[in-house]
Amino acid sequence: MPNKNMYHDFFGVSIKEADLVNKISDYKGGFLYKLIDPATAGNVKADIQAFLNKKGMHVIKTKFDDAAGKGFFYVRLGEDPAKESQRVQGFVSQLPEVEKFAFTLKPIQKQVTPKNPQI
Repeated sequence: MPNKNMYHDFFGVSIKEADLVNKISDYKGGFLYKLIDPATAGNVKADIQAFLNKKGMHVIKTKFDDAAGKGFFYVRLGEDPAKESQRVQGFVSQLPEVEKFAFTLKPIQKQVTPKNPQI
């Protein structure tokens, strides 16, 4: 397994793993991610979808906000959710385009700005 120094020596850049903002035990089938560069949204979606298909994980729901660089996948839980969470965490964290991600059942939420009531 190559180490980060070898990667840096070969490519001239350091790699940084995406941060999981909650615990791996919080996995219930869904995960939300935030990209460093929203322009890579299409490629990241395709990579994650291909990975999930390869591992036999059935995608139930997706939601994307490409302009903001956010995406959500919800997959059917299999016989071993702990193993699935480790696979998802390992794959998503190594994607160089992903800044951070979280295991959640809530898809992308639009921020609502409260309206000031007129008196």
